[in-house]
Amino acid sequence: MEKMTKKEARLVFNMGVGRALLKAGCQVIDVKPDRENPIKSVFVFKNDEHFQKEFERINKEIAAAKVAQEEVQ
Repeated sequence: MEKMTKKEARLVFNMGVGRALLKAGCQVIDVKPDRENPIKSVFVFKNDEHFQKEFERINKEIAAAKVAQEEVQ
């Protein structure tokens, strides 16, 4: 059985999420053009504990905002 390895990098396609991760102090490894849409960029973040914690927090905030928006409508 093969040992599962942790990915060292994570790609973030959403610029809003990318900015929030940058503000939270997550480490950027690279910024690349999106293969499907070259005028857009993709953030490559170091996949460490801090990134995982902040990514989860940001996704929870986005989900809560969507629920709140749906309740208004």
